[in-house]
Amino acid sequence: MGHVIDDALPPELVRRARRAIARLGDSGLRASYFTTFWLPRGGVPAHPVEEAVLALWRLSGARCAGAEWWIGRSYTTDVPIEFHFDQDVKAPGGLRHPRLSSVFFFNNVRGGQLAITDQVAGLRSAPVPAEPRRLQAVKPRRNRYALFSGRLLHGVLDARGQTPRGRLPGPRGRLRVTLVINFWQRRPTGVPLWSESRALRALDAQRRHGRSVSSPTFASEAP
Repeated sequence: MGHVIDDALPPELVRRARRAIARLGDSGLRASYFTTFWLPRGGVPAHPVEEAVLALWRLSGARCAGAEWWIGRSYTTDVPIEFHFDQDVKAPGGLRHPRLSSVFFFNNVRGGQLAITDQVAGLRSAPVPAEPRRLQAVKPRRNRYALFSGRLLHGVLDARGQTPRGRLPGPRGRLRVTLVINFWQRRPTGVPLWSESRALRALDAQRRHGRSVSSPTFASEAP
């Protein structure tokens, strides 16, 4: 169902992207999974996280119009999302799904496995999907990258490795940090470029201090 790549990115790029995310602190934590951005094919990265998006895009081999990305940050004792299909819910004329979905892990945590099922989103002619029969659990590990079809039902397991049923008692543990990337044939409705949005501005340290930033040559190449 899913394909897993370990040691996916150069360690220095992982460190720079992780430092950029650390600058966010607790800003936007509850809305983390619902704050998404668009990076078009041939786009120039604005900060280390988008450099990572482009590097992972090349690694995925996806041929598409662009990448929708967001930073998944949550404690596995309080997972904020249910099992779901990735989709453009605002698309006119019916739902659209990405060509390819993917998750990059920045750290190890207790539980927090990416759970990919074999349940496929229904087509317009058959809108009710069959029940899942199989599940693949991908354990969070630093610099691990998981890719799977954009039409598969998936979610995040809790600190006990189970389907989330609400907040778990006890210490909240370590924050699970991921970079989630969906590759689309057409830009999802209403998803802005990072430069068009006011969200997560701390990702770019240079702009925070009023300096311009030039992109590394490798990152500006079209995927």
